[in-house]
Amino acid sequence: MVNRTISAAIVEMFDNLGFTIHTNHLSDGSDKYGLFRSPARVKTENIDGSCIITEAYQFFGRLDSLSETEREDAEEQMEALVYAVDDYIYNYDYPELTDSRTIQDVEITGCPYPIETTDEDLLYQISLNITYLRERG
Repeated sequence: MVNRTISAAIVEMFDNLGFTIHTNHLSDGSDKYGLFRSPARVKTENIDGSCIITEAYQFFGRLDSLSETEREDAEEQMEALVYAVDDYIYNYDYPELTDSRTIQDVEITGCPYPIETTDEDLLYQISLNITYLRERG
């Protein structure tokens, strides 16, 4: 599938890894995932008119935390997700983009950490960068 947005490409990647995520939304309840764009973007112009762009995103996962076992499972699940993203290029091709753009790299830029806890669930946050080539002409 060819994606029109960077967010859609990330959603496709996470779907390949077994995580159904929504963009700009995180539902209530456990095992819910959301993706939000961060206000960070770095662009490097190349001599040929193309450019390399890196954009930042935040991934949120709401997981069960009623018991110690569920909290440990949530921690393991988030850690496994980090390794799956690290190894993505070895197991899959990066999703295709429109408008002469090609994904070069997707990188987790921080460890998953809980930003909110309740008696019922944990809200984890993972920062990630996506780097892509945009060709012009």
